[in-house]
Amino acid sequence: MVIFLSIDRLLYLSLNMTERDTSKGHIQQVDYIRAIASLAVALFHLGGKALPVLKYGWLGVHMFFLLSGFIICWSMPADYTWKMSGRFVGKRITRIEPPYIISIGLAIVMNFIVLSHYKPDWFNIACHLAYLNSFLGKPYLSPVYWTLGIEFQFYLFVALCFPWLHSKWGPWFLLVLCIVPTVVNVPGGLLFGVFPVFGLGILYYLYLKKIAGINTVLFLSVLIVVCCIYTVGWLPAGMALFTLLLLIAPLKSYAVVSFFSKISFSLYLTHDMVGSRLVVYMGTKLPKTVLFKGIEFLTGIVVSILFAYLFYLLVERPFFKLSKRISYNLISQDQFSE
Repeated sequence: MVIFLSIDRLLYLSLNMTERDTSKGHIQQVDYIRAIASLAVALFHLGGKALPVLKYGWLGVHMFFLLSGFIICWSMPADYTWKMSGRFVGKRITRIEPPYIISIGLAIVMNFIVLSHYKPDWFNIACHLAYLNSFLGKPYLSPVYWTLGIEFQFYLFVALCFPWLHSKWGPWFLLVLCIVPTVVNVPGGLLFGVFPVFGLGILYYLYLKKIAGINTVLFLSVLIVVCCIYTVGWLPAGMALFTLLLLIAPLKSYAVVSFFSKISFSLYLTHDMVGSRLVVYMGTKLPKTVLFKGIEFLTGIVVSILFAYLFYLLVERPFFKLSKRISYNLISQDQFSE
């Protein structure tokens, strides 16, 4: 009972705080999640697999999934209709696809540089453009690309189903969708295989929009967490709950958090092909001692962050601004940054 009262109080404070912050056009908690998730995944791929804590960095993927469940819905106009679906998908494609495609080109170039006998599989590369690799069993050029495929499936889902989610029956429609992967064998790489993680983020959105009351939210959150555990396991479910708590928590703004939030997508896209390749190369040239392994690891991190910042300035930010110019013709510009 004490736990539920504490959660109730946190949700109440979060609702009031978020209502006050909407006029600023920014939700500070989102910065923390983006920063933590991108750094966790990057550190994992740069060598954290062998370290006690960083070996769980892959869970940053589930932080992004829950965040998308919340922030994509939060950025939608309240009077969204299916007629706006083209605009919505267009905004997301403009925001995500150009940096993604350019990173694919970067991966191909790096393969030519690093692998002496590299012969690109152009059909496989073409599959990347439509996120077909997961469906066809083709390997991705980067270990993070499969998650972008799931994210794109989520965008299509929101474009089609948001009016139902935003209705008075939305919370129960959401519950049904979360239960589906527990009773139906969903192939890997499909949205519904991890949908309960997105569902927790959507549920929080429904609470903030007062579509679901506190009692309904607490009841459904327990059921959706059970679905999470069943579909993705204990650790991802626990990370989803941690991410939800970050969304609820009253967090302050810090420059370093804002910086890593801004470059989070660029870091996510490029760290493996830049930082990981550098770490591997240094490992072939330097003595194989703990000291030099630490130097390789730190060098890979620093170079990955610097490259991600450059990629953000030259590639990601221009298309981010361009996506903001696509209007729903109902609101002059987005109220919330995504």
